[in-house]
Amino acid sequence: MSPSTAQAGRSATYGWHAENAARALNALVSADELPAEPAAVDHLLHCREVVIDALRRRLYDLGQDDWFPPGDHLPARAPEPVLQGLDEQLATLVDNIAFALPSLPLDERRSPAEILGTASADATVEAWRAAAVDLQAGSHALSAAAEQPWRSDPGAGWWVMRDVAVALEAVLVLDSRLEEVGLLADHQRPEYAMGLDEKRMVLSQTARVATWHATSASPDAAAPRDPVEATAGVGVVAPVALVGGPEDLAPAQRRLARFLKPTTPSDSFDDEPEITADAAKHVTASQTHLCRVFARAAETSAATRRLAAFFSDRAEVLEDLHPLIEHLVDVNDRRDPTNKRSSWQQSELVNAVERMEASGDPIRLKPAQVLELAKATHEVTHNLATSLRRELLRGNSNLLDADPNQPAGPSRVRRYSPVDRTLTDLAALPAPSEPAARFSDPLQRAALQQTLNLTPPLTSDPARAPTPFPTARGASPSAPAF
Repeated sequence: MSPSTAQAGRSATYGWHAENAARALNALVSADELPAEPAAVDHLLHCREVVIDALRRRLYDLGQDDWFPPGDHLPARAPEPVLQGLDEQLATLVDNIAFALPSLPLDERRSPAEILGTASADATVEAWRAAAVDLQAGSHALSAAAEQPWRSDPGAGWWVMRDVAVALEAVLVLDSRLEEVGLLADHQRPEYAMGLDEKRMVLSQTARVATWHATSASPDAAAPRDPVEATAGVGVVAPVALVGGPEDLAPAQRRLARFLKPTTPSDSFDDEPEITADAAKHVTASQTHLCRVFARAAETSAATRRLAAFFSDRAEVLEDLHPLIEHLVDVNDRRDPTNKRSSWQQSELVNAVERMEASGDPIRLKPAQVLELAKATHEVTHNLATSLRRELLRGNSNLLDADPNQPAGPSRVRRYSPVDRTLTDLAALPAPSEPAARFSDPLQRAALQQTLNLTPPLTSDPARAPTPFPTARGASPSAPAF
């Protein structure tokens, strides 16, 4: 792959755009400069609108902002992530702060393509344009990604919320400078009692809490789905996530977890089997081997050594489970396509790992990739245990234990049997709870957060003189409200 091709692929990810946007916002906060030309000011204000819309769109995708997009073309609403450890009030406050940002009247707005497609000779305006481009592209990458774990995984949702909170605080700092010279006087805004200091306090604390609870950096790898791939017909290879290198292991495990996920909410159902005997035995044996391999990979780095025990614990429970399900058989030999896909995906994973080991080089992963692999492996083992236990215990189960040592012949698996207890133990193993920032702390976003920590409000900085800039837009005594 050529460098340009690699760069093009990398630039499509949310993480790449988020880093670029943070760099541009950091430059704006640090420079404290405004353009004087009316045309440049107008360009800046329209770029600012794109920035705000991109952040509101991101909140909407997280199940928050009801204002974006306009009501005449609302898409299907995203399920709201359950933010662990809190009652969601922080997320609601962030949503309210984003909604209360001053906005241009609707009849003055122009399309993002028109605004962002024109470069500016003014460095400040160009920085605003760069931030708008990357924030908009990053939000699109999240909305159009084929896999969107942040919509169901609170650990990934908090990762996105942290970025939103930091970017919003940067916008508040920049808005205070625009307000100082009257550039936002004609903007519309709802009445909102919270002052600037309180808003910044909420946003900075949200970013801090989000760092604690963000246990997955998977949003950084999000990229818009390839249109060709999205419209391609489903064939033999299409459902399987191919593994070309170690970085593909976590996505492939996540795809396998999706195939193994129970299709019913309870143990009582009359539909197709949740899992077949062959699929259960195949996945159990293969995941035992993979967990051992992943544990060795985690041991190679001091930063990820603590995750080696995570993989080893699962391997031990899977080893206990394998002989207990060795004699499972299907009552009806149904060829469920879901079980075929899980077997194909599992085979792809095992074959890829064997190729990597046969090459003589150990599997090398970045700390953040090991964490994502641990979370994906947890999803696989949890879904395997849940699906298999439900299938074994339902009244019309398609699975029987055909152990030849049983005098009565093939029989049902009962509750509290060794198989049931082992599956319960496997399903109860906890997910990794390490903060993702411990393994991956993006430099530009961390630098922006640090800059904001060291940037006091205008009224609290006696050394700062007011911006020597003439008001470019007419200031009215009271701004119109929605």
